[in-house]
Amino acid sequence: MIMPIYLYGTRVWDGTVRKIDTFDEKLVGIIRNMFETLRSADGVGLSATQVGFRISLFVMDISEMEGYADEQPLVVINPEILSSSEETKTLEEGCLSVPGICLEVTRPESIIVRFTDGNFQTVECEYSVALARVFQHEFDHLHQKFITDRVSALKRHILKPNLSKIKRGEIITRYPVISPPDEKVMRRPEVFDYAK
Repeated sequence: MIMPIYLYGTRVWDGTVRKIDTFDEKLVGIIRNMFETLRSADGVGLSATQVGFRISLFVMDISEMEGYADEQPLVVINPEILSSSEETKTLEEGCLSVPGICLEVTRPESIIVRFTDGNFQTVECEYSVALARVFQHEFDHLHQKFITDRVSALKRHILKPNLSKIKRGEIITRYPVISPPDEKVMRRPEVFDYAK
């Protein structure tokens, strides 16, 4: 099932995520739907926060990126970044929750991470280049951060009109979204707690 993506300014971003301690069919269903949503939006990463769940989970699939055709989709549960390289790289990033905005973002080139994978096994490994960048981008979302938080105050000021349009729902996307005005007209209060 394709789920709508929550945009910048929606309430899901106001709360902290909780660690996942139950690996059940409900979680498997959420993961399956997240991959379907990711692919329908032509993205490379998607956090649970972006689809309305305040849980420590994201999915990645960079196989459509040049040079990564053999890279398998990745489920990341309860991620930790254990260390980051001193070497950094600046590249352009976009985000499904801030449509229409692409920014030059500087991040460590490589990271050592620990997480639970889609087989519910603990993984500890090093990622570099594209895997490291997408991992860090989605990890940011689990801590209520966007690419706009990774640029200078001056750049954020310049972006303010664009971000205001997103908050007002004055954007067009090729994938379903929920903007702050959409939340106000929903028939039921949104529930962001996975346990409910």
